Formats: sequence, C-alpha cells, structure tokens
Amino acid sequence: DVGHLGLLAPVVDGAGDPQEDGNRIILWRATDFAGLDRMVFTYGFRVKPSPVHARPARPVPAPPSNRKPADRRHIAEEPWIEITPEIRAKADEIAGLESDPWLKAGKIFDWVIHNMEYEYPAPDQRGSANSFRKLKGDCGEFSVVFAALCRASGIPARTVTCVWFSGGGHQWAEIRIPPNGWIPVDASVAHLLKSGYKGPMSEQEIVTFMKTRGIPRRDPGYLFGNLYPNRMIVFVGNNLVVDSIATGIKRTFRFMQPGGSMAAPPAFETKGLSAKTVQAGFYVFGEMKDDQDFALNRAEKELAFSLFGAGLPERAEKGLRARLEDNPKDASAWLTLGQILLNRGDAASAADSFRMCLDGKAGSIMPVIEAWARNLLGSCLAALGRPDEAAEQFEKVAASGTDFQGSLAFARQRLSEIRGKQIL
Repeated sequence: DVGHLGLLAPVVDGAGDPQEDGNRIILWRATDFAGLDRMVFTYGFRVKPSPVHARPARPVPAPPSNRKPADRRHIAEEPWIEITPEIRAKADEIAGLESDPWLKAGKIFDWVIHNMEYEYPAPDQRGSANSFRKLKGDCGEFSVVFAALCRASGIPARTVTCVWFSGGGHQWAEIRIPPNGWIPVDASVAHLLKSGYKGPMSEQEIVTFMKTRGIPRRDPGYLFGNLYPNRMIVFVGNNLVVDSIATGIKRTFRFMQPGGSMAAPPAFETKGLSAKTVQAGFYVFGEMKDDQDFALNRAEKELAFSLFGAGLPERAEKGLRARLEDNPKDASAWLTLGQILLNRGDAASAADSFRMCLDGKAGSIMPVIEAWARNLLGSCLAALGRPDEAAEQFEKVAASGTDFQGSLAFARQRLSEIRGKQIL
C-alpha cells in the first residue's frame, strides 16, 4: 500500500434530500503519489450574492398533524443540539402562555441575544448543553443554543454554516414556520448589533463588519428573518452521515467547511503517507479566482498552523509572517510565531510575539488563546531572569479558571517553581 489520501468538501444544493438538509458531498481520493510533494484539488462554481428577506408579516403555522416528516427530525435532540431538562425548562419559561411558534421563536431570539456573551469555546466544550450552562459561545454556539430552545418549544430548527466573502466562516440558525419554509435567524450578529453591546469589538470594527457583510442597518431585529448578501452557504444542519459505498468510507460530521480540516471530525484522511502530510482548504472569490499563483500563496498562509504542528517551523514561520502582514491583530498567528521563536531560544522576540497576541483578538473573545499566551509569556520572562513579572502572568492564568490542554496545571506548576510553594 503506497498510501492514499481523501478529502470531503460540502456543496449545498436546495434540491437535495431533505433528510440531509440539501447537502451534497464532493469526495476526492488519490492513491498515486510518485514524484509528488504537493497536490491541489479544485472545483469551480458561480455565486450570485443577494439578501434574503424571508420574514413574513404574519406567518400562518400549519397544524401539527400536517407537519412533514423532516420536521420531526428538526425538533428532536442530537449531538451538539442537546435538549437538557434545564434547556426545556428555560424554553417553557420564555414562551410563557404564548402558543404561536413565530412569536415564541421571537421571544427565544430576544432572550439569547440579551443573555449570552460572545466567547470562543474550547473545541471539546461545544454543544448547546455546555454553552447554555455557561451562556457563552461563538456564532456556532449562539446558533445551537437558539436551535435547542426552539426545538424544546416544538419549533423545527437547524444550523447553517457559511463562508464570508471577506474571509472566515460563520454560522446562524433557521426555523421552519409552515407554510413559509425555512427562515434565517442570526442571533450572534444580532447580539453584536444590540444597544449597549460591551463585547470585544470596537465601534469602528462593528461598522466595518456591517459594511463588508452587506448588513443594511444596525437593527438586531433585522436578523430575525432577514439575511445579508455577502456570504455563501457551505453546509446546512448537523450530524450529516456520509456513506460512500465505492470507498467504504462512512463518517458522521457534526459540521463541515471546505478543505477537510475545518470539520468535526476532520474530513481529511491519509493512510500510508508521511506523518508530515498537511493540508488546508479555502475559497477564492472575485477577479483572482483563476490565478493559481495567488491561490498557492494563499495556501502557504492557510497551511502555516498545520506546518507548525507537523514539525516544520521554518516553513510555518514564512506563512505566519505573511498572515501578520495581512492582519497584524491575528492572535493565533502571533501565538504560533512566538512558540517558534521560543523553541529557537529567542526568548526576547518570543515575548514580544506573545504580547502582540494578547493585544490582538485574544482576551474575552478567545480565553483559550489568552491562557497559553500568558503561560508562554511567563516562560519567556522567567528565562530572561524576570521571575516577578513571570509569576504575574501565571497568576492571571490560574485566576481565570480557563483550562485547555493543561493550561491551569502548567501555570500552577510554574508558580510553584517560582514561589517555592505549592499553589492550590
């Protein structure tokens, strides 16, 4: 067996099987790698961006006896959209005496945007059960909490994953209100636009965000039934079963974005190849869509984190520095670059990178990144002979309570070494 490689990529087709929420899957599989050190997989498509105005003036719900079979699926719990007793009790409390599903969904929408806070979760903390308990999460967690509350109220709901034309991914929810079909609801963006917003984004960043996404006005209620144009849907629903008879591959995906690595579980697999095999996937829109050199330069940036994980720091550093030229506030890039510099023995330059990480998009939006940036900054300061400053960083991690990949144990151990006593 000389090895094989497989990638799965989603394509949304509204005419697809409703049990699969209209998803179709492209599967690439290669088995011949003679003389190759790089492989490129591409597919082309056309996108016509347009806003969605699905919010009707007054939906007329169909009686429960007329629901389609797919509706029963979308009111049941499933992984990541768990309906705990606490979620069911809150859904009943929010609905009160209201029986109209459209009005109940509106009440749930208002409750979510005013009670949840935006915070990037650790990967193993995703799902409505975890995020409802903390009332914190990113766009995906806002969506699954909203969907779980709706399902607990008997309102069919699902999530939708997109790619922004300006870069990055996003997720919102949809509710089915017969006979109007699926209606978009974006609770996390509505939270951003609400009056009195106190999150990590500045006023200017919010204005720029609205402009690049095509959001016409700063009105949270607009996101209950309407949708901005500058996005492309790549995956609908959760827990999609892919069963390829030809290859024998069968997987269930919590969600998926293009390229394989942005999926849970990863939709990229190798067998019999080097352990240093890395990959990334992305879209190129606009006038550069046919420029392969541009795409390959973009790939170098996208592959930077995978290259670091594969033990190829020199190649990773080139891509990281290119990312930072594009976005000087890329906290993840600063964190990874700092680790490369620290491993190289340049503690002073590494400390500067970790400080830049903390000045970027860490803080409340990504506590996982902040915890390790502070731990590693503390390690740099200790190596530079500044133990009091190092201890200050470890103390902040210990006080935060954020524990990801041993961050709390690491901070406490280093404090113990510096202070000469066990930190409980």
